[in-house]
Amino acid sequence: MRGARSLVIGGVLAAVAVGPYSASAAGPKALDASYFFGSCDSCIQKTATIAGQSFRGTEIILQVHGSYHASISVNARKLPGYNAVTFLLGCNDQSDVGAHAVLQALGDGQVSLGKYTVTQGQPARQAIVPFKGHGSISFVTQGPGNYQTCNVTLANPLAITLGAPTPAPLTVTPASVAAGGQETISAAAPAGTQGTLVVTYASGQQQVIGPVLVKSDGRLIATFTVAQGASGTARVTVVTAAKVLEATFVVTA
Repeated sequence: MRGARSLVIGGVLAAVAVGPYSASAAGPKALDASYFFGSCDSCIQKTATIAGQSFRGTEIILQVHGSYHASISVNARKLPGYNAVTFLLGCNDQSDVGAHAVLQALGDGQVSLGKYTVTQGQPARQAIVPFKGHGSISFVTQGPGNYQTCNVTLANPLAITLGAPTPAPLTVTPASVAAGGQETISAAAPAGTQGTLVVTYASGQQQVIGPVLVKSDGRLIATFTVAQGASGTARVTVVTAAKVLEATFVVTA
């Protein structure tokens, strides 16, 4: 029979119930207590209820009240091949009526990866937190600032693999640049072909760059120096074998 364990972190009880899930490297991986930082104690519970909906599996309960903080971290290093964690988030029904709290996800304890507010009585919602290369993902809660208790619940946590975001067809970086500064263009185009860039400044002056060879990853990359004396909005036109792309950037004096 599968049991349950709790985590006691900073004097705050974080209950972790280990459920009957199996994991597959080919798909989402259910996370039990072994993936989380903390000191384990005795069995607490196997279920949680949020707005009348029951969950059974791995439930992480961060109990907070007043201005107290509670936290728990998932060890992303133990999850090769995965790049995000998802869970159902809410303030469970054992919380005080109307209680609320804030949950913040932090990469390696420093970089914000998401911030959520939960309120007792509201349905659980899906949260997806990307790892973004961090070795640990911390979930830190802050209490409501009064004497109400809010049991922030992360129900059924799963490690998942998010697909790589589709690059924008044309990007201009930076969006604003001083005259004489450097601007970089990245455009989608068929690999191995060539493309030409035409920069048209507000004055009507034009600057032609290229032809530029499109890399094997299907991106045309070009860096150029913005014309001296230019100002205002400039338009970039990229002519490739597939299409014509346009974007703008701002030249400051």
